[in-house]
Amino acid sequence: MIDRTKIEQILSVIGERLRRPSVIVIVGSTASMLSGQEDRQTPDIDIWFPMSDFDATDMKQAVEAAGLRYDPRGEIGAQDLYLQILRPGITMYPLEFETVRLGAYGNLTVKMPPPALMVATKLARATETDLEDVAWWMKNAGIDRGDVEAAIQLIPQRRYREEATANLIFVDLGKGGANGA
Repeated sequence: MIDRTKIEQILSVIGERLRRPSVIVIVGSTASMLSGQEDRQTPDIDIWFPMSDFDATDMKQAVEAAGLRYDPRGEIGAQDLYLQILRPGITMYPLEFETVRLGAYGNLTVKMPPPALMVATKLARATETDLEDVAWWMKNAGIDRGDVEAAIQLIPQRRYREEATANLIFVDLGKGGANGA
């Protein structure tokens, strides 16, 4: 599993090994961990391809030099660490959105979606871990319910927008009730 320290080490190796400047937009738990969420681990680093800018061959070589599998297809072993390239389709991210810069590691610039969009996508899926992440983002990122409602409207698939809207109750509960009291 990858924790925050390991992510930063991996990104440093990738940035050192890249031959040309590259940008990746990370989503999911990796973005949360790099933003300061403690006690979180993941086996993967998810990259939103439409907003990233890199040469695939260069990135593959750099990722493998860092000890990860690059965009694996098929079975993934329980101990495998990997960088996953997410493309439009079943994922909940819009093709384009504003980004927040998380840092630079050699030739690698790392960005993420705005926190409200992170919360919106987590509300659409609403696993136990996702809801823990929602609570963390709401407490630590200075966003409010209105920010999340606006971000939900950016989710391309109607069914995910509906799920996220229905799950806004978890944002209200985290704030002490529907009125924020």
